[in-house]
Amino acid sequence: MNLPVLTPGVSDTEQTKRLIGNVFSYIVSLLVGIFIIAIISLLVIRNNVNSISDKHDEFLLKKALDIHQENIRSHLKDNAEWGDAYKNLHEKINLNWAWDKQNLGKSLYDNFGYEGVFVLSPEGITRYSVLDGNLRLQDLDSWLGKSTRENLLKEVSNNNGMPVSALTLIDSVPAIVSAAWITADNDSSVIARPGKFSIMVFIEKLTAEKLLAIGDDSGIKNVRVLPDAMRSQAENFVDFPLNINKGVVRIAWESENPGQALIIYFLPLLILSVVLMACMTIVLMRHIMQKARINDEHTFLLDQARLKLITSEKRFRDVSETTSDWLWETDLSLKIIWLSERFSTVTGFDNSEWTGRYLHELFPSRKASFLECISQREASGQFAFKNCPYINSQQSTSYCTLLAKFVVQPDGTVVIRGAATDVTIEVEATKRVQFLSRHDELTGLPNRYQIKEFLAGELNKDEAGHYPFSMICLDLDKFKPVNDVFGHSTGDALLGEVSSRLKGCIRSGDFVARQGGDEFMILLANTSQISQIDDVCQRIVNELNRPFSVNGNDVTIGVSMGIALAPKDSNSANDLLRFADIALYQAKQSDRNKWVYYQQDMSEKLTERRKMESELRAAIKEDQLYLVYQPRFNLKNSKVDAVEALVRWQHPERGNLMPDQFIPLAEETGLIINLSNWVLHKACTDALEKLPGLSVSVNISPVEFQASDLAERVKAILQATGLAPARLEIEVTENVTLSEPEKTSQIMKALKQMGVRILIDDFGTGYASLSYLRKFQFDGLKLDKSFIFSMGDSQQNLSVVEKIIDLGKAYSMEVTAEGVETAEQLNFLKNNKCDEVQGYFIGKPVAISELSLSLAD
Repeated sequence: MNLPVLTPGVSDTEQTKRLIGNVFSYIVSLLVGIFIIAIISLLVIRNNVNSISDKHDEFLLKKALDIHQENIRSHLKDNAEWGDAYKNLHEKINLNWAWDKQNLGKSLYDNFGYEGVFVLSPEGITRYSVLDGNLRLQDLDSWLGKSTRENLLKEVSNNNGMPVSALTLIDSVPAIVSAAWITADNDSSVIARPGKFSIMVFIEKLTAEKLLAIGDDSGIKNVRVLPDAMRSQAENFVDFPLNINKGVVRIAWESENPGQALIIYFLPLLILSVVLMACMTIVLMRHIMQKARINDEHTFLLDQARLKLITSEKRFRDVSETTSDWLWETDLSLKIIWLSERFSTVTGFDNSEWTGRYLHELFPSRKASFLECISQREASGQFAFKNCPYINSQQSTSYCTLLAKFVVQPDGTVVIRGAATDVTIEVEATKRVQFLSRHDELTGLPNRYQIKEFLAGELNKDEAGHYPFSMICLDLDKFKPVNDVFGHSTGDALLGEVSSRLKGCIRSGDFVARQGGDEFMILLANTSQISQIDDVCQRIVNELNRPFSVNGNDVTIGVSMGIALAPKDSNSANDLLRFADIALYQAKQSDRNKWVYYQQDMSEKLTERRKMESELRAAIKEDQLYLVYQPRFNLKNSKVDAVEALVRWQHPERGNLMPDQFIPLAEETGLIINLSNWVLHKACTDALEKLPGLSVSVNISPVEFQASDLAERVKAILQATGLAPARLEIEVTENVTLSEPEKTSQIMKALKQMGVRILIDDFGTGYASLSYLRKFQFDGLKLDKSFIFSMGDSQQNLSVVEKIIDLGKAYSMEVTAEGVETAEQLNFLKNNKCDEVQGYFIGKPVAISELSLSLAD
């Protein structure tokens, strides 16, 4: 800026006015220019910050999609590299194994969201498919809507049958298609056939809900597929192209727009600064007007203003080149000369504490890199250091990215000026994504993926055969009631406590992981003696049987364990996990708080049990069941006034099966509800249509009283069949009163309010106390046949029967004696005022047609 020269011959006043007017014009112009430059710089900074934020979100989103594909490939590998899959999907298609037993069925849609599951022949022909959770055979290309099969087969072949994945479009929705060969892996029980392999294909559509969930997991809002026609209308949204098979889709999300915060924060400050500078200028001009008569002083003031202006312009230019969170300046020895005010806000340290100290004291891990950079510098060189860790004032680790340049000052000295951008959130987010891919989020323990990786590594070691180890699968007993009664937050806290106790039970070098839900896994290293395993298992039982205090609640649980040994049982990671699961199942079928070692026949027993379960499920649907009826004779009016319905199973291969051969299985698998509904409906229908005037009794399992809808089920069946409730009797054993007696009492009251009668069956063989006879108010008591059979053995046995009849009468219950087979037994019971009798002497269980004929006679 050139100041005007004083003109000779002009009065001092005129010269002063002209000089002040020119200076004022220059200053106003300068302020306007500075303001415009600052606004432009602020807009550039905002755009740069927004661009960096959007690029980071794009990186996280792409990473999340890659991890999603990797998880699908991993799951596909578990299902495709399986000896059973090779036998039941490649050698032949076994629908019973794949669909009925849910080895490759609806659970993949319910649990993992796979809309398409295909098994292709080596030539690419669809041999088996599950679409949207339904069994439906359809050509792969026809379902995808484009030719994908040939490229997919080629990619799998090029990858030697290992899982591959690709992105495609299904009805304008992006989807992940993953495929792999179906192989026997290391299953020695399977003899691989020569020739090409069948292909297993998993397809998951990235629906709008799934994209939103993926985005939420990465901290990104409103992730969606953006059609090209809507790009111009999507305000505040950014997107990137996602290459898919024969096309491109754009994945869009809502930008966080962090740069807008800079505008909101700095623009008012900038305006305020301009206003203040304008006010100062006016005051200065007035002051100059007063002192303008003294030229020397006027010249001095102008020179000082010029020097300050040059320094201010130089500093502003340097700052605008290295914009970031906080600014710093050091000499060539890295001694800090100056720090911006933002330094204390970001780090928590006071600026004065660090001025005069060295930069590498704040970033000690990067000292060598700093010094090397300075030794190789050029006068105008710039350098950058990413993700530099430091300990902030809160004694926690934060991260900064440093950007700097060497600057030559007017006096010839060289300094380093730079900026530090806080990237703590980004670094921690990346670390968390890496951690969660291999660990359980709730307990922090390794997950199933990591334990399989670790297990495979141990099995591949050369010395693995000399140092045997054990795989233990644990399942918590009575954990579900904790969630139901105390809530899932208490259940989650309990799982954390369990993981801590498990880590305290294992030895150094052992490995504990969480498989999911209430299931855990433990690897015991170098267990050559069974006693070593037993010691660890006993410690686990003792620890987990101790009461837990969680969220103010005292909780008691148990544990069941299944154990597989390597290399005794198998050298395959998948087999060891599967064998341990089978042993765990056996442990849960026996007593609780036990551990069971895998035996070779367990797989066969489990397969047989699953087959029996599937056959029973089919029997209920296909009318393989039928009812027989046994009459009950009333001694007071000397006639049959009731019958008991008994279920039988006409098995197509095993022949006629009695209840004790399939009722326990139905209770364990939950099929008892469907079975009971069938028996109730059939018995009520027969009684209404073919047994006029007679009551019919049906046995109900104690397990059904744990389902709170028993009364509603009975009511619905009575309404559907039209049978009067007073003609239906429910027979239950004494054990029904032992589990949740309050709940059982409520159900029984609801049944009695309908008019249904309730009898206690097999009285004298259970564990209920006599007080339950009063509390539950049964309508009738059926004396177990074992008491009737033993009456002839001694006078004492006769007396016991008399007392039980008197006991029933005392509680106003009708007493029925079961197992009556002789006239002597009948006469004794009649003389002792027994109300009813039932047994072979009265009539055997027969079909409804034979019963109707005998009653007519």
